[in-house]
Amino acid sequence: MMKEKSFFRKHMVLISVIGVFLILTLVGVVVYYNPPDVLLDFVIRQGIKLNQQKPSVFEDDGLYVITTGTGAPLPEKGRAGPQTVVVAGEQVLVFDAGPGSTLNLVLSGISPDDISGLFLTHFHSDHIGDIGELALKYWTANGSDVPLQVYGPPGVQMVIDGFEQAYVLDRGYRIDHHGEETMPPSGFGFEVHPFDLGSDLMSSQTVYKSGEVEVIAFNVNHLPVFPAVGYRVNYKGRSVVITGDTIYTESLTHHAKGADTLVSEALNHKYSQMVSDSSKDMGSNVSVVAKDIKTYHIRPDEVGIVANDAEVSQVIITHILPPIPSNILKNAFLRGMKETYSGSVYIANDGTLIKMPVGSDEIFIKELL
Repeated sequence: MMKEKSFFRKHMVLISVIGVFLILTLVGVVVYYNPPDVLLDFVIRQGIKLNQQKPSVFEDDGLYVITTGTGAPLPEKGRAGPQTVVVAGEQVLVFDAGPGSTLNLVLSGISPDDISGLFLTHFHSDHIGDIGELALKYWTANGSDVPLQVYGPPGVQMVIDGFEQAYVLDRGYRIDHHGEETMPPSGFGFEVHPFDLGSDLMSSQTVYKSGEVEVIAFNVNHLPVFPAVGYRVNYKGRSVVITGDTIYTESLTHHAKGADTLVSEALNHKYSQMVSDSSKDMGSNVSVVAKDIKTYHIRPDEVGIVANDAEVSQVIITHILPPIPSNILKNAFLRGMKETYSGSVYIANDGTLIKMPVGSDEIFIKELL
């Protein structure tokens, strides 16, 4: 009996610690599987509060680029359809709306109702598939009473009319359910701003101007897809060029001249041919498509030529074709580019942020997702 008492006295602290640990563990298990309402309420409130706050990454005056969709028609896990977001001061400009890109836009900290305009490069499905979802989020996020502004080359009205018609029933459901004060009927849909650059590859035009933000559209070559355009955004001495889908053309070099950042698509022809050869006996169209797409997409080494000749500081590779199955193949994907361009090159992910502060030549890159 004396030995027992001696043992407990000797190990009292240890026993107390173990007891407290077991109690806390039990409480933790109970809370995990059946959290009290007060905890749920706190977590939800904090989540909503954080969701409504503009990310601190946009606090400094500058030109920001977020690649919210870096994929292409060939599926790749973790990459949504093509979309690039440009934040210039208080303005949010969205370029293309590939499938799944709207979710990444929101997860990157952009509120859809802050969008100043959607700019379309061309009308391939992988660049327009999420237009309806983007417009719906824009309307419903805070009950916008002005429709989403859309800019694009000839054909844009037909495309947008189709999306608006597809969402007419949904419009009615939401107004009936939430009321016109919450869902103003005037905010549903789109206001389209078509522009026509003609067929001259060197043609360009300012299609958007607000304050110190300027968007210039220029022709690119994506035949047989026509029209197809790229865009340049200028803001307080900083600039970014978005190629859209194109082969190498002097128009790219001309319109990218002196830009800080070039956001370019790229297709590795050797990889694409490998995909074509490997899929010949699959009984699908993959082999033919992988071979054909080489005729209307720019190669990485050609992107390097454009960037070098245009004296671009930073190249961001997006719309990656074919998908890169492993990170160890990224350098091989860019093979040949180092011979044509000595500047900085970065293969973007969904959620890559490029920051270009005003009054500086600096460029910073970080991942948001």
